[in-house]
Amino acid sequence: MTFKQSIPRLVTGEIILSSMPAIALQALEQGLDTPSLRILAGLGEDENGFVLTRYLNDTLRELFIELPDKRSAAIEVGLLIAEEIFEGKRPVYEGTQEILWTLDRYPFYEESRNRRYDSIGFENIYVMFLTMEDLKGSGVIPWHPDPLNELSVKQHNDLLTALKEWATRMKVGFTL
Repeated sequence: MTFKQSIPRLVTGEIILSSMPAIALQALEQGLDTPSLRILAGLGEDENGFVLTRYLNDTLRELFIELPDKRSAAIEVGLLIAEEIFEGKRPVYEGTQEILWTLDRYPFYEESRNRRYDSIGFENIYVMFLTMEDLKGSGVIPWHPDPLNELSVKQHNDLLTALKEWATRMKVGFTL
């Protein structure tokens, strides 16, 4: 995870403020360098939250990184998880579950018109995930994508395709 990728994760609460000095240290090791980043990297995880926030905000300003709002941060983290799925770093089902947990950190249900997550075009993926969850829990169909289980393979592939389409739409600016 890069320093820039840690910011939306901080906003969504996936990581906590006290972890930022360690993340700042990694950023220095990866070649980022600003005066405030150096100070932030030198702070302890038990440092006062106001001090951590001050140097984090100064670092963001120096690196020209904007602090996203909670809605944007949830989507951004969801897209980061989707990229990990596409790269094979996370299984499709479990990764989609993580995306849903992340999206649930913001009240998208308040924006829903007809179905949950329809305001960000994720409603069909949500339904596909629920279908997979039902199949997995039914005990009738063994749930794992293997050649002997055509339904699970189809659901897996359909979910992966839908995730790729969603990520593409979100990156170009999804609108209803």
